[in-house]
Amino acid sequence: MSSYKQQEFDFVNRTQKIIEQYDQLKLEESENFNVTLLINCLTGLLILPQQHWFTNLPKEIITIKKWGISVEDISFIKDGESKNPENIARHLRNSIAHYNYKIFSDEEKKLSTIEFLDFTDNTKEKSTFKCNLKIKQLRSFVEKLSNTFKDEMLKGKS
Repeated sequence: MSSYKQQEFDFVNRTQKIIEQYDQLKLEESENFNVTLLINCLTGLLILPQQHWFTNLPKEIITIKKWGISVEDISFIKDGESKNPENIARHLRNSIAHYNYKIFSDEEKKLSTIEFLDFTDNTKEKSTFKCNLKIKQLRSFVEKLSNTFKDEMLKGKS
């Protein structure tokens, strides 16, 4: 492994490549952990760049075409917050960091949907976010999020 030249950019870029490389592996169904890998990569993308890059995420309302998620996929978001990439990324980050998500299987027992929840505190009494995403949608969001981070990092370097 070579050293980082641009640590944040390289981290995001290498995370993307890890997902792409895993897709190229020919694995038995019982040994394919693509959903686990996707959540691990999303965790890194949501937690590490948060301090510097979340505020640079677009403020536009998400669309399925641009982000892989539609506003209908988010059944609840805190009053006063719009369903934009910055708010969604923050809530997803909180959900994952506090292990407030559940993975569901389809009829064929394949992992199919993830429910993300965020709460105002650890008592889990007041919800601030609820979102149900198909694995494919989450993958699209991860790709768009990482590309957006890279674009913003490149802008910041010039």
